[in-house]
Amino acid sequence: MIEKKEIVEKVIFENQIEKLNPVQERAVKMGILEGESLVVSSPTSSGKTLLAELAGLNVTLNKRKKMVYLCPLVALAREKYEDFKRKYQKYGIKVALSVGNYDSSDPWLSRFHWIVCSNEKFDSLIRHEAPWINEIGVVVADEIHLLDDPNRGPTLEILLTILKEILPRAQILAFSATIQNAEEIGEWLGAKVLKSDFRPVPLYKGISFDGKIKLFGFKEYKLSEGLGLEESIVENTLLMKKQLIFFLSSRRNTEALAEKLSKLVFHFLEEKEIEGLKKISQAIENTLEIPTEQCKKLARCVEKGVVFYHSGILFDQRILVEEAYKKGLIKVITSTTALAYGLNLPNFRAVVRDAKRYYPGLGSIYLPVLEVEQMFGRSGRPKYDDWGEGILVAKNEKEVEELESYYLKGELEEISSKISTESALRIHILSLVSNHFLKSETEIFEFFKKTFFGKKYREISVLKEKIEETIFLLESWGFLERKEGKLNATKIGRRISQLYLDPLSANLFIESLKGCQKANEFTLFCLLAKAGELKPSPSLTTKDAFLVEEEILKNEEFFFFQMPDEFDEEYEEFLREAKLATIFSFWIEEKTEGEIMEKLKITPGELHSRVEISDWLLYSILEISKLVPFEQEIKKELKKLRVRLRYGIKEELVPLVSLRGIGRVRARALFDSGFGSISKIKEAKTEDLVRVLKSQTLVKKLKSEL
Repeated sequence: MIEKKEIVEKVIFENQIEKLNPVQERAVKMGILEGESLVVSSPTSSGKTLLAELAGLNVTLNKRKKMVYLCPLVALAREKYEDFKRKYQKYGIKVALSVGNYDSSDPWLSRFHWIVCSNEKFDSLIRHEAPWINEIGVVVADEIHLLDDPNRGPTLEILLTILKEILPRAQILAFSATIQNAEEIGEWLGAKVLKSDFRPVPLYKGISFDGKIKLFGFKEYKLSEGLGLEESIVENTLLMKKQLIFFLSSRRNTEALAEKLSKLVFHFLEEKEIEGLKKISQAIENTLEIPTEQCKKLARCVEKGVVFYHSGILFDQRILVEEAYKKGLIKVITSTTALAYGLNLPNFRAVVRDAKRYYPGLGSIYLPVLEVEQMFGRSGRPKYDDWGEGILVAKNEKEVEELESYYLKGELEEISSKISTESALRIHILSLVSNHFLKSETEIFEFFKKTFFGKKYREISVLKEKIEETIFLLESWGFLERKEGKLNATKIGRRISQLYLDPLSANLFIESLKGCQKANEFTLFCLLAKAGELKPSPSLTTKDAFLVEEEILKNEEFFFFQMPDEFDEEYEEFLREAKLATIFSFWIEEKTEGEIMEKLKITPGELHSRVEISDWLLYSILEISKLVPFEQEIKKELKKLRVRLRYGIKEELVPLVSLRGIGRVRARALFDSGFGSISKIKEAKTEDLVRVLKSQTLVKKLKSEL
């Protein structure tokens, strides 16, 4: 048995601090080391992760139990995993990271003490009945305010409700920088509430208008008159030798501002920084085998110390720019507001230039206070800054008043439940029945009373009708059945739940492909594009519409489902889906990311993200086809299409990409040089292959593999 004092000392030592801060001291007094559950609402950088480390060491070393640390984003999960491993491996704590691949129970995790997971991955582990779940002693839910997020919230809410039921003695820690109704969440989780305003570095908020930045209760800066608004804010920041992040409403705005600022920022760079940025710039430009215009633009900006940051840039590029920013090489980031909570980059100053976001049908609306608080949250770095700044930009005097009243004097929105959406109910009801966790309608109603929705609204009569409709749908699709008054998942229903697929998409695939005799790549892509997992569909210009309609006409005879008439309401959405099918068709015809971007205006990041989702959908359809009779030819076509889509290749290259280290560009080079089959590569002289592949090491590996 390790004494509490020793656990605290270990954590203090590993975090290189002298003593616990006020938030951490209060958590110890409130019983975090006695297994008390806590909801902690305190500012960013107030040391909440350290609380998880205290609880984790306590349950692992004293109770031989596991800690599961839940993150909303894969990037944050990786960061926590690296951090925990670096600090605590020396004490015999085995740390694992489990993200992606939702069709596995990951039995290897039973050997680990601390498991860092994305919320969705842990949900899938429960669906696969991972045998080690009853060994969990602590569950940490990071960013608990995301209960309010329509996409991520329902999974987190269901997950925590299940864990409370199956692990009634487990300690639950829920963290957030921003919770207005922490008491409600505490009551739901059966946890004490720790609320604090403590920040190791104070944060001052203010408004920039009329050539000044006014920080309320602190100071005022006068900006240079000869520069534009954004340039003058950047100059003011760089003269203090600090970094800043701009938040803007669209990708286009982030790119335009990054290019505009790069001219100014370059003059503030030192020689050593210029050298370092050159190397990073080259790595960014060469992330893809053939760089796109966006890759080149990003590289040019990085070389001058600025970066634009949005969902269209590639994952590897994102890692490079984040590292360069943390090292202080990149001085300014221009990010979309949509990426704010995923941007884990401490800085001195956050500037929200666009406090409004456009919503179709509603127009431009002010962002929630909660979101802006998240953007401001990382400003002011312990060890680097004496204070941090969060700045809103006003365009006129009326806006100064609005921004002050709404963001600086207004209250945070309450966190509410998003569990009542149709897709959330479909996905989670099927899962709960599949796992034999719930066996009747009554049990389902009782379970939903225990969710945050049930606790917040005290009853679920508003949900009852929706739940009944969802059960009826799942039965009509053949995913649930009733036996002697009990609800059971059918074999296919259980498999769909394990595949982490929306039952609506699964039913669409089954009904469309069950009797299908003839299809081709384009029409199969059109089917995938109908699935909710690939929504929203890409936007459509008039130019796109002509190109897409051409593709539809070209492939008309292969359509195996009813196309809407051009005068139907659904026709525009069908064209948008067909645009995505066209993008995928171009990709498997070996068009480069740059060519696809130029023709159909889809960024490399978005293309690769959608290819990844479609790969999962194709895998799921092939798994479903083991239980539902599809034509043999269709199954063959789907298998081939999955390989082609993953690599972006024509059919003739399929055998070549099975070789390690051979992607679309190298496979094409081999094929065009007369090495179009495995046997020809086997027979080829080493020097001939080196001439084609330009790599002695790769050829050696290939030869030994064959």
